[in-house]
Amino acid sequence: MPSAIDIAARVMADDMFRLNVTSQNLANATTTAYKKELVAARPFATQLEASYPAGSAVDYAVPLPALGAVTDFRQGALSGTGNPLDVALESASGFFEVGGAEGPLYTRAGSFRLDSRARLVTPDGLPVSGLGGDIVLTGAQPTIDQQGRVFENGKQVAELKIVHFADPARALEPLGGGLYRAAGAGQLGAEPFEVRQGFLESSNVSSLPEMVRVMELVRRFESAQRIAQGYDGMLGTAIQKLGEF
Repeated sequence: MPSAIDIAARVMADDMFRLNVTSQNLANATTTAYKKELVAARPFATQLEASYPAGSAVDYAVPLPALGAVTDFRQGALSGTGNPLDVALESASGFFEVGGAEGPLYTRAGSFRLDSRARLVTPDGLPVSGLGGDIVLTGAQPTIDQQGRVFENGKQVAELKIVHFADPARALEPLGGGLYRAAGAGQLGAEPFEVRQGFLESSNVSSLPEMVRVMELVRRFESAQRIAQGYDGMLGTAIQKLGEF
């Protein structure tokens, strides 16, 4: 059976993981379109099956990998910027497609700009994909309607490529910087959406609950640490007493 130190060590390791996730959420509370991470535990039966296949010996000293992080893709609030190159999506499952070095990537952060070639790009310079390829404009004052169609001088010149994923948490791998790589192909026009020009999506992190969570985790970590130290002290005393015989 696991000792008190083993249990306390497991609690501290889990709380450190939770604290890292919560700290990352707090650090990105003002990042455009940031999606917070949630700590999830696998079902105990699944952990046992994965760690100890049928017929194998059970070693209770081996810690079971219990926790992981999943992305919460719920939509954040929209805030107006007045910048015609800023766009936001009214759809939790929709993403803008951009061109990555190794294939298409996806983002909710619509803070776009024009590069030296007059292409619509992300802040990192990745070209924003349209249904007909890269979007090239003649100026920085286009009109973008609710369907993502881009107009200049009353004439449609492009249309934003909006891709939907039925289960973004499973289909998308976060790469940082608001970018995601898809494990499989998404769908065009699969869900209703609305493009809002002159708006950006805010982070879906609420700072106050995350700060409270940090304090709870720190206190629980300290309690587990005291348990481990107390048990270690008891073992030391017992060994010393045994040495006197």
